[in-house]
Amino acid sequence: MNILQFDKVHCKNCYKCVRHCPVKAIEVNNHRAQIRPEECILCGECTIICPQKTKGAISEVTQLKEALFNGAKVIASIAPSCFAYFQVSFASFKAALSALNFADACETAEGAYLVKSEYEKLIDENPDHVWISSCCSSVNLLIDKYYPTALPNLAPVVTPMQAHAKLLKERDPEVLIAFITPCISKKAERYSIESAVDFVITFEELETMLLESGINFQENFREQEPQFLSRKFPTDGGIISTLAKSPGYRYVSVSGYRACVQAIRDIQKGKISSCFVEMSLCEGSCIGGPSFRKKEVSLFSSSLQTQKHSCAASYLDDYNIQYESSLLRRFPTSQKVTHLPPSSDQIAAVLRKMGKRSIEDELNCGMCGYPSCREKATAILAGKAEINMCLPFMHERAESFSNQIINITPNAILSVDMDLKVQQINQAACEIFRLAPEDVLKQPVSRILDEFNFVDMIMHGKEKMEKTAFLPEYNAYLYQIFLYDKESSMVVCIMKNISKDRQKKNLSMKKKVQAAAMADEIVEKQLRIVHEIASLLGETAAETQIAVHELKDTIMMDEED
Repeated sequence: MNILQFDKVHCKNCYKCVRHCPVKAIEVNNHRAQIRPEECILCGECTIICPQKTKGAISEVTQLKEALFNGAKVIASIAPSCFAYFQVSFASFKAALSALNFADACETAEGAYLVKSEYEKLIDENPDHVWISSCCSSVNLLIDKYYPTALPNLAPVVTPMQAHAKLLKERDPEVLIAFITPCISKKAERYSIESAVDFVITFEELETMLLESGINFQENFREQEPQFLSRKFPTDGGIISTLAKSPGYRYVSVSGYRACVQAIRDIQKGKISSCFVEMSLCEGSCIGGPSFRKKEVSLFSSSLQTQKHSCAASYLDDYNIQYESSLLRRFPTSQKVTHLPPSSDQIAAVLRKMGKRSIEDELNCGMCGYPSCREKATAILAGKAEINMCLPFMHERAESFSNQIINITPNAILSVDMDLKVQQINQAACEIFRLAPEDVLKQPVSRILDEFNFVDMIMHGKEKMEKTAFLPEYNAYLYQIFLYDKESSMVVCIMKNISKDRQKKNLSMKKKVQAAAMADEIVEKQLRIVHEIASLLGETAAETQIAVHELKDTIMMDEED
């Protein structure tokens, strides 16, 4: 059964869960993460750090509510870390659960007492052996899946949850047990073959149930409760503090994934003997569990609150429970996670695909979630990761691709930052301004262009401006489009060199002017000729008129004679 569920809709291109998963039990397909149940140790880390809250554990709240509504006899087994989470007395806690229709509420610390008694027997019977506590389900999964050779060191004793469920059902076989815990891994343990637990809900889920029902804790700080040593189980070193110490035997407590792994490896190497190792996967033990971290409860204050309810002022007392049934367990056949190690050639081939052609290219930045490029390549070969998870590679590829596009475009492109310094310039622009990119990058734009337009865009918040300009120093006509991107605080100037078109237009205009001038000259010449002809015709007409008059006069004179 998949205990952890992912909301794939909102999960994309993050990889934060991969970075934080201690055993890298997450694979990424189509940019989305998903759990590999066969590798997961249910530490709950991914549910805490996911920024989109896309990961969470399955819930049995609906089934529990139905059982309570139908009048089933449900007894709550309350993990002792409840005092630190809710910060109320157990009496107040019990009253609130009664209002939710629980038949009764008991402390899982009773089961913890039975478990610690079994640990004492194991130590007495095997004084030279190294025993690892088996209370933490995630530690059990870690050893089973990743360090199976340490299984003989894992104490073959049920967890306090199971011990308490067995105890309660021995008292009344008809009851249903609801375990209330800060731990996600207990949800998986509830489905194990030997489990006597019927429901597992987290502190958060119980808190929601109380809120929905309008139930508040009625705390009475004057009430006195018996203090039991086994309530210390959820604190770092709490199990050891309950044990009757065997002379010559050593007791060590470790918590947190790294510390646990180091201790397991030392045990495997035989570096430790005659020692009981209390081991919790969560930093600070159960009071550092997923529910506490989601609520951001201080580990220090949680420890103090737990101590308050587990230590009497003048003496330390504990339960005195007699239970004859066996609490020993048999761990199943190892579910060891195995991946055939890839060859160096296979890794090298994947690295080349990621653009890692030399040691210097292996940045080991961890952005993909893996601590090194080689571990990322191994994960790719195991089908757990994708090449495009390498952000430096994708950035370089995108930048290279965009640079190719920018450089092959015939338009000149220039980008300027808020300090009016050139951040990018393409080949077409370099050709116009007759320089190399290194001559102007990071330099004031005023070296090649008037900065007025850039300043105007920024000061007035203009998003777009178009204009045509003539740059006499470059003998170039440019059609310019200025774009201001406020988010990146950049002004981009896209320029089209229209010098040839403008020169053609100018030449055409010149020819037209010349043609017009020639036409004017021809007209003027024609008019001049007309005037000359008219003048000549006028003179000839006058002479003709005179001659005609003279001829007329002569004729008339002859007639008179």
